[in-house]
Amino acid sequence: MQKQYIFNRRTLLGAAAAMTTVGLLAACGGSKKEDKVKAPGKDAKSEELYNINSHPVSDLKQGGEVRIPLGSLGPDFNTYSTSGESYDTQIAMSSIRAAGLWNITHLGKYELNKDFALSFKPAEEGGKDVVYIELNPKAKFNDGTPIDIESVRAAHKIFTAPAGEYQVTDAPMWKQVKSVEENGDKFSVKVTMEKPYYPIDGGFVISTFIHPALVDKKLFNDGLVDKPLDKYWAGPFKVENWDVSQNSLILTRNDKWWGQKPLLEKISIRSLGEAASLAAFKNSEIDVISASSHNVYADVSKMSNIDIRKGSALGVGDYELNPDKIPLPVRKAIVAGINREQIQKIRFEKIGWSEKAPGSMCFLPLQEGYKDSYPTEIGEDVAKKILEDAGYKKDGDFYAKDGKKASYELATFGDDQDTKTTSQFFSDQMKKIGIEIKIVTYTGKNDLAKVSEERSYGIKSAGYGITTNPVDSAYYFYRSEINNGHGKELDSLANKMMATEDYKKQLEIATELEKRHLAEVAIYIPVYNGPNYQACKKGLANYGPRLFATSAYDPDVWINAGWEK
Repeated sequence: MQKQYIFNRRTLLGAAAAMTTVGLLAACGGSKKEDKVKAPGKDAKSEELYNINSHPVSDLKQGGEVRIPLGSLGPDFNTYSTSGESYDTQIAMSSIRAAGLWNITHLGKYELNKDFALSFKPAEEGGKDVVYIELNPKAKFNDGTPIDIESVRAAHKIFTAPAGEYQVTDAPMWKQVKSVEENGDKFSVKVTMEKPYYPIDGGFVISTFIHPALVDKKLFNDGLVDKPLDKYWAGPFKVENWDVSQNSLILTRNDKWWGQKPLLEKISIRSLGEAASLAAFKNSEIDVISASSHNVYADVSKMSNIDIRKGSALGVGDYELNPDKIPLPVRKAIVAGINREQIQKIRFEKIGWSEKAPGSMCFLPLQEGYKDSYPTEIGEDVAKKILEDAGYKKDGDFYAKDGKKASYELATFGDDQDTKTTSQFFSDQMKKIGIEIKIVTYTGKNDLAKVSEERSYGIKSAGYGITTNPVDSAYYFYRSEINNGHGKELDSLANKMMATEDYKKQLEIATELEKRHLAEVAIYIPVYNGPNYQACKKGLANYGPRLFATSAYDPDVWINAGWEK
């Protein structure tokens, strides 16, 4: 059996999507020189991808505080729920909710997290794939509940429950699990698969241990709304205070943590929009700020006692078309008619970043197996022909069919100027091909989760995190189950991909699946990957643009981050 560790959680990025939200992970250091930066491709060097101002822990101060802004906090702090899976919430909770089997390196290699598991051994028995897991007996949730087989059974129950019982994120691997059994004692777990799932290791990356109390449906669905209850979690930090009126979360060292003690005494997190973050940074109220937008970059470049570090974002900014509101011919026309290169130019030219328009929602160009899956027949004339061949006729400036005008709302989130500018450009573009776009801007802290869950949008401007394994991502994006029943003709190909043991063949099928989905279903439009620029107060170490070792999922970020002596 081939072993290939993967990162199996697709996380929704809000506001300015991959460009700005992921940018919060970047840290201090770097040059103020106005040099051009080209997005790293297949043969990129590691120093082009991440930079964390690396220092041995022994060289850093004990104690201190780091103050960070996030676009939104909560209101749901259950990171396994559909309303709590946002990237910002993952970052806010990562130092509290550290329980998982794996830590991940910058370049995507998985290392067993010995704080929680002593061994992980896949095997084959009786024609079935099985996994043997030896849990760390020292591991306990903050309320004293042991992290043993019951936490694995809780994950299995929650992720395989009938639709509607739990408002839970999708976890395909768990649906293939036949049984979770003791193998001698409660810390020795045997997981037997009903159907093949390759690579099997990857399915256990993030959603392995869930507090048994969360099998209570009411608690899981509603109990952590505006309540970041750390008794159900385990990590190097704990909640000191959650101020719902101020949208601020203060974390302190967890005296119940059995692993390596963190350097920092405190992490302070505030929910701030771009303008408020910039003001707070200039007033020395926060220590880091995303500098991936032109407005912020231009402003912080003039400041002293700060550094700007540049790296590659771990995400893809996209336009997501709602197939329940936009007919297929219109979706295909939008895919053909959008000028992604111009949108990129608007976003990135003034900060010195250039990249080729992405051909994937699942791969970064630097990853093994990447191929451009975007349709090659594009442009205004192609888009108009698609509409006209489908029976649409011009009625004034816009096309219509059966008395219904091709008019849709574009939902955007946040207050950054780049999103406003590119949204207006997109609307102008669509008008040229005869499609009306009405921009609706949401600035509330809960709007992204609400709009996404209710599927109230026509088009959504957002983005998703890129994972270490595009196979898992393709399975997430392109099944009809994820897309409200649309694209059923591709489900068999998705299932074939997951039942293929050879990883290289899996990558080939993932590319085929993505190419066909873009051409035949047309829901997700990858627009940019973007940079990860961050301005921060000088002296912050072991915290920066981390590529795959993102602070949303790697507790070591919060253990090793600190201030230079």
